[in-house]
Amino acid sequence: MKIKFLSVILCSFATAIIVSSCLSSDEKNIEYSSDDTIHAFAIDTIYGENYAFTIDNANNKIYNVDSLPVSSDTIINKILIKTLTVSGYVTSADTLFNVADSLDLSKTMEKPLELTVHSADGKYTRKYSVEVRRHKQDPDSLNWNKMTDSFSAGEITGTQKSVVFNNHIWTYGSYSVAFSASVNDGKSWTKSAVTGLPADTKMHSLMVFGSKIFAATQSGKLFYSENGTSWSEWTALSGHVVALTAAFPNSLAAVVEANGKNLFAISDNALTSWQTGLEVPAAFPLENISTTVFTSRTQMTTAFIAGKSTTKTTPWFSFDGLEWSDSETTSSYALPAMTSPHIMRYSNKFYAFGGDFSALYVSEEGIVWKPAETKTLLPSQFKGRQNCSAVVDANNYIWIMWSKAAGATDEVWRGRINKLGFIINND
Repeated sequence: MKIKFLSVILCSFATAIIVSSCLSSDEKNIEYSSDDTIHAFAIDTIYGENYAFTIDNANNKIYNVDSLPVSSDTIINKILIKTLTVSGYVTSADTLFNVADSLDLSKTMEKPLELTVHSADGKYTRKYSVEVRRHKQDPDSLNWNKMTDSFSAGEITGTQKSVVFNNHIWTYGSYSVAFSASVNDGKSWTKSAVTGLPADTKMHSLMVFGSKIFAATQSGKLFYSENGTSWSEWTALSGHVVALTAAFPNSLAAVVEANGKNLFAISDNALTSWQTGLEVPAAFPLENISTTVFTSRTQMTTAFIAGKSTTKTTPWFSFDGLEWSDSETTSSYALPAMTSPHIMRYSNKFYAFGGDFSALYVSEEGIVWKPAETKTLLPSQFKGRQNCSAVVDANNYIWIMWSKAAGATDEVWRGRINKLGFIINND
């Protein structure tokens, strides 16, 4: 056997000498440890950071819970194990293991490094598999995939609206037909006839609240559905609804008409009445509305809304639906004008897109906007297109459904920032 682990052998002998020196001179028997486990394991730093390793003695595995950066493969292909604590000694491939030798650990996700621990008394051995985990994807990159080339068989050609409802994406191209697919699939879509929605339904107003989808009409009525296909009028709140603005956890927010004025309003939790607030400013968007509701860093439920604009797109925000404030900023930091903007709270930032779909815009607080950097771009196929709808599901996927147009099909695309799909282990 080739001796490569001289340091460990010397350590063991040194321990034995120390133990024997502590015994009386007439003591002849030295008892060595039968421990065959690894007590500590660590590799050298990665970009100056220490990554903790878990020693799973039940399954004889050693691995890092927090994966190394995607670019660390050029570091761990020649790296030192700086800590390997055992009572006996360690071999690998029948060779004594030497921590002074650098190792290539870059392939251990496919083929773990096998280590065998020998107890100091020579009676026991235990085999360990060492896996150094690293991300195979850049965690901050937004990756897109086309799910299907024609989700509606070319039937949806104009404006549309989508919602996530009962773990399905529901896309409405008109008041009489809808297409749906599971959020776990996105490739197989089902066409369904829609009944009960009047022809003057404002399709952009569709919004999920609780266990129902709601929609407003040009005549001020409010309709709902519990399955996506069969609709009925919600008479308690119907009659003077101008627009639905947001779905808060315990209330549906809207703009309602009263005494010739448009007022902000919220419903009670049972949806039996409206409570009105301030008068709606003239600049507040009422068409082609896109809303995102989230919990802020201060644990306040907050709604952001954007709508059709001709000069620049100014988002508005509210904490209760009764008062809204604009996020006005200088034109150099504003969102460009968008007929049908899409705004979302995503990965702890605000994202928006629309217009000619040449860029995905990002903002930390929803005030100062700039085109996203190279890692979070829209697919080049989007540029210059029109008529789509977008949703974000519970798995942090962004879904974009395109209407069929000249030279383009009714496609479905799905994207996600990679780190939002990583499994977080809190054990």
